[in-house]
Amino acid sequence: MGEKPGVDLKILKAIFNIINSIGSELELDKICDLMVEKIYQQVNCNGCAIILINDNKVKLQSEIGFGESIEEVEFSTEMPLIKYILSTKNKIFIGDIEKSNFKYSIPRGDLTTSMICMPIIVKDQVRGIIYIDLKHVNTFSSKHEYFLNILAHEISVAIERAMAYERIKILTIKDDLTGIYNRRKFDQDLNEEINKAMRYARNLSLLMMDIDYFKKINDKYGHQIGDSMLRELGMFLYKNMRNTDKVYRYGGEEFAIICTETDRDNAIIFAERIRKVISEKEFISIENIDPGRAITISIGVSSFPFNATKFDPLIKYADDALYRAKSQGRNKVVA
Repeated sequence: MGEKPGVDLKILKAIFNIINSIGSELELDKICDLMVEKIYQQVNCNGCAIILINDNKVKLQSEIGFGESIEEVEFSTEMPLIKYILSTKNKIFIGDIEKSNFKYSIPRGDLTTSMICMPIIVKDQVRGIIYIDLKHVNTFSSKHEYFLNILAHEISVAIERAMAYERIKILTIKDDLTGIYNRRKFDQDLNEEINKAMRYARNLSLLMMDIDYFKKINDKYGHQIGDSMLRELGMFLYKNMRNTDKVYRYGGEEFAIICTETDRDNAIIFAERIRKVISEKEFISIENIDPGRAITISIGVSSFPFNATKFDPLIKYADDALYRAKSQGRNKVVA
């Protein structure tokens, strides 16, 4: 570990091949999976892992060589090894784990003895760790350290690039006003869920809803109040969904909810619960200027395969049901 490595053409070639294989890949999962595989092959180590850290949350992103042993490890910023790297931003190079302070804080099998932990630093913050280990004492050299140090830098660049890509992706699928998914994302997801429902013979339901008399609200209180109400409703729907449901702003004052693995009867029950809760909810945007003003919604329900089995007919059936709910007096669920 003491001597500074000279220019090792074999190492440089390996680094070039790894960087070249990553190329302009933007998906962080793929980058890390590829990186651990290449490091594992090049170093011929016992195990290799990439751990990512974001907002004090630690995630085992990619690993190879550990098997089931690593699944039992609860990663956190309080683990001595991770805590040390976060506070110092330094690497850890150990020739004999049994004689180190980190003996009980490393995800390893019975054959692990030597190890290197290299911090991945993005904008002066530790955002991850590359971890490799081997079963023999004092196996790693300064060449391995040099190799991992360069790769850690490359991963940090890739993480920055992937984060920027994720931000752009979010902008394309989120509604600017409400912060929930937009029509573009709805089209993608509904197509995907219909395909899954067909492939696995699952139920699927769609709820289309909008705010009753929204135009009158806009005309009376102004568009700023109308926008605030849409934001409130969007976030309320988002926070009250089941884990398997997704909510979207379909357009204007119309919202949609995709209910996976939900048949027609249960979709109607769910829609009725939403309608009732919203009719009793106080909307801050309206309550401040017109206390006691009730806000209601009308909901149309369609289900796969009961009402339709394709994208456009499923939407049309829910839209038609929504129209019937409006024509029958509003504040209703129609299927």
